Amino acid sequence: MADLFTHASGESESRATVRLDPSRRGDDVSPELYSKFGEHLYTPRNVTNVLEAQVLFNPTFGSWKFGDQQYGADGGNSELSDPDAIDERIETYAETHGLPAAERLQRAYHDGTALWWFPYGHAADVRTSPDIGTADDRAQRFETGSTDGYDGLAQWCYLPVHRTTAFEGQVTLRAAEETSVRLAIHEVDDDGSIGTLLAETEVTARDENRTVSFSLELPPVDREDERLYGFSVTTQASDANVVVDRVCCYPDDHVATADPEIVELLSEMNLSVLRWPGGNFVSGYHWEDGVGPIEERPTKPNPAWDALETNLFGTDEFVALCEAVGCEPMICLNAGSATPEEAARWVEYCNGSTDTEMGALRAEHGHPDPYDVTYWEVGNELYGSWQIGWTTPRGNADRFRRFKNAMESVDDSIEVLACGNRLTDWNEPLLEELDADDWLTDHVLMECHASPETDPVELFNAHSGVASQLREEYEAVAADCRDAGLEDVRQAITELQLFTRFDEPEDDTEPSTDSQKHQLDRETLPTNKSITEVVFDATIIHECIRSGTVEMVTHSGVGNHGGGLRKSQGRVWADPCYYGQQLGSGLIGGTPIGVDVTCHTFSTETTWGADTSEWFGELEPVTDEPAVDAMAVTDADEHDLAVILVHRDAGADAIDVTVSGEPLAAVNGGEITVDRLSAETMYDRNTLEEPDRITPTTDSAVVDEDSVTVSLPPYSMVRLTADRENTAEAENGT
Repeated sequence: MADLFTHASGESESRATVRLDPSRRGDDVSPELYSKFGEHLYTPRNVTNVLEAQVLFNPTFGSWKFGDQQYGADGGNSELSDPDAIDERIETYAETHGLPAAERLQRAYHDGTALWWFPYGHAADVRTSPDIGTADDRAQRFETGSTDGYDGLAQWCYLPVHRTTAFEGQVTLRAAEETSVRLAIHEVDDDGSIGTLLAETEVTARDENRTVSFSLELPPVDREDERLYGFSVTTQASDANVVVDRVCCYPDDHVATADPEIVELLSEMNLSVLRWPGGNFVSGYHWEDGVGPIEERPTKPNPAWDALETNLFGTDEFVALCEAVGCEPMICLNAGSATPEEAARWVEYCNGSTDTEMGALRAEHGHPDPYDVTYWEVGNELYGSWQIGWTTPRGNADRFRRFKNAMESVDDSIEVLACGNRLTDWNEPLLEELDADDWLTDHVLMECHASPETDPVELFNAHSGVASQLREEYEAVAADCRDAGLEDVRQAITELQLFTRFDEPEDDTEPSTDSQKHQLDRETLPTNKSITEVVFDATIIHECIRSGTVEMVTHSGVGNHGGGLRKSQGRVWADPCYYGQQLGSGLIGGTPIGVDVTCHTFSTETTWGADTSEWFGELEPVTDEPAVDAMAVTDADEHDLAVILVHRDAGADAIDVTVSGEPLAAVNGGEITVDRLSAETMYDRNTLEEPDRITPTTDSAVVDEDSVTVSLPPYSMVRLTADRENTAEAENGT
């Protein structure tokens, strides 16, 4: 491949030039480089209560798992049992999710009520205990005394009333004697008390479990209202004895149970592939738990994370989400605690005809047409002791061979991705099992630690400069593949994000005079929520395009984890990196051309110092990196010419960049579109209160002969685009 990027050092920190050279050309930009990843994490993260439109926490009354991130010998995290530690965790939940009274949740939990729920009504007359559900999992029993009102269970929740006031769902329940049960939505008083009734419906519980659909309609409300609501399951009957197995409640505008705002945002980012369901989660996930009627799906402890897995969002819901978004599904398989035969059944469920056992089961579940899932990844981070069923390098090679053979015996048209690791000898035995058309995966989760004395500029520049380091590492992997006779093996980064941690000082010692100017803290830490992730992602993807060694990137993560989409208190918004990926996807399908950049350079310290040797972890010091990154393509899917500029140096102010070259000559005298994504600080991010604080702005610039000059602010990504149709209109004065 031609050298698509050259750099000459410039003396000015305020000016730079980028010369476009269409005589140097690369392979067309793969759409798979602009993909995403979603995992079943703790509530509400990624899938549960985020991708899902579900408005209730713990709708299946499951037995909550309080994980403590202590890994067992066989992998996976263990579970808290200390009551005080559990109370601290519940208090954190309540604070994080804007709930008014952790004490009420704590007391209810210790008295036998599923977490997030609590006795409601004449609470002293309500007794609760665990029971057995329809899928042999936990259900919730409540008993009432002799009262003159409604008694039962309730929880606090936020509703997306800015979109809709209508809700629908299903409840599975039974009672010792036939009992009328009310499902209702209430106002919540300032002290957290469940207040005025807003909407209600009645269902009948009988001696056998039954699933009943319901709907609730709120009266007109302020569409900008973000107040807390209450949801209750109660009865007016005296001495009632009711077992509730699950209560699923969705806004009526859900998309096959997915959140419609999430669907819309993903649809607008030109997403190619969505990876699911993990992540660490998948190494303990058994897919058959997540298909079929919801009352037959068991709720289980989340195998990898704090929380539980309701299995309400399974294979059918995931494929429906991908269809609604317009992207390809990629399924990551459980190669930790599952068997090759289980994986083969999953392939058959997705891709088999109705003449097959699993294809017939899919049809029984309402989906007669095959899903035709192409991408199947065998395992997640199996090299790590945090992974359930972790293994050795040769163990991974053996598993890959067995899984692949079993899966391809069902469908030999699928594309199989092997669990790789660029940093160790992990890949060596795996190369003996790969075929030329397979994929080799890797994760870029470069955890680094910072403290109050960390220099923020050094921290930012270490991240913005890591792309060159990664390029060398992936080129080394490609060389290993070639040496093994596997020139056509494709590499994929199936998890990518910033992983910055803040370490609190161990004492109250005042920072040194030299570090007072830094004063990094949790609020000023550049994280994956911030504009820093935009620069980090763009520079890495650009190196993937230039080198041609990595052809797929499924960026982490979709919701409330990594960078992407956020959801809290019924509201959805996007991180800055969402818009960065949206702008970057304008390169898809284009032919990369050469760029010759002249600009100043930056370096980070060659050593981090005796006390900070581990702070930046895998991020090596960088030397003489160009302050401006540039990528240009012609004939992309959406634009005839697209140029992306990235400001990489936190130590410099705005840079005036002059872009010139033959591709701009066709626009001479006309305008090009300038999309700019920038922030005032490296830690700026969008929030619930300011969801649009960092979004792209669009203006235009005039091309004079074959050049145009634009301003590149610090912490920014700027895209220039030109289209023949628009240019012709400008020339005609229309």
